[in-house]
Amino acid sequence: MGKEKPQRLSEDDFPRLRQAWQQEFVDIVNGTKEELFPWREVNHEINLIDEGKQYKYYLPRCPRALQKQLHEKTNRYLNAKWWEPQAATQAAPLLCISKKDETLQTALDA
Repeated sequence: MGKEKPQRLSEDDFPRLRQAWQQEFVDIVNGTKEELFPWREVNHEINLIDEGKQYKYYLPRCPRALQKQLHEKTNRYLNAKWWEPQAATQAAPLLCISKKDETLQTALDA
């Protein structure tokens, strides 16, 4: 009645395990839906603490290799209504960063 040794896994087990995990976690592994859920509409604003703060103006730059991905991401966010076009005198700089797998990561430099 001692403890059983854990089963050793091999690479042959990976497809079976991957399929089982994808079925178990189907609600979180199928990407992000491109719409807001009706019961989770955005009902808040993020206001600046210092509304008088002035940023230095920098011409927007994005590496040429990431420009297509940025355009696609911008359109996806606009279509999903996560972003809204607004006229503004200033905005926080958006950084375009290349991940290790060469996909786009964006970050606000605020």
